[in-house]
Amino acid sequence: MRRVASLILCGGVLSLAAGGCRPLISPMPARLDNEDQKSINESWEKALVPIDRFDNQALLDLLLTTKAYQIGVDKLEFRSEKSYSGGTVVMEIRYDRLSPERDRFEVKVLNPEGRILRQESYDRKQIDRTEQELSIDFNKLHRKREAKEASPEEIKRLEAYEARLAVVQQIFPKFNEKREKDDKEKKQP
Repeated sequence: MRRVASLILCGGVLSLAAGGCRPLISPMPARLDNEDQKSINESWEKALVPIDRFDNQALLDLLLTTKAYQIGVDKLEFRSEKSYSGGTVVMEIRYDRLSPERDRFEVKVLNPEGRILRQESYDRKQIDRTEQELSIDFNKLHRKREAKEASPEEIKRLEAYEARLAVVQQIFPKFNEKREKDDKEKKQP
């Protein structure tokens, strides 16, 4: 039991080291540095040697509490579908730890007969940049503006981010409420 607790603790530390990962908060899993990757590889060895070391529930406990199903994995593929009045949106994530240039988040919009109406592809650089802009940079610039410490250039960038997020809020109105709630929870100790 002490080993299970240490593996969970190790995985929790890795989760924090990987940017506080929750299950797929981004369309790409976090990339670990060499030290964290070595640690997760060692943890997998501890978990699976011998193969029956943990029963059904203990293995699930390990995987869920550490997010080992996505953190430090070698490959990850994920597919989701959402129906809408004009057909179906299909979103696919492809991640390969050894080939970061091949990471992709693809969005296809299909008509009811399955014909592609629109197709978009995003690479890791674009995803990471967008996440940086609309989350980290936005929050940093927002705080600076509130403290009256933002330069005119920073205010201009913040206004551009706000305009982008306003579009999101118009389409998904609950998004902003959840974002504000999450931001308040992050600020509390």
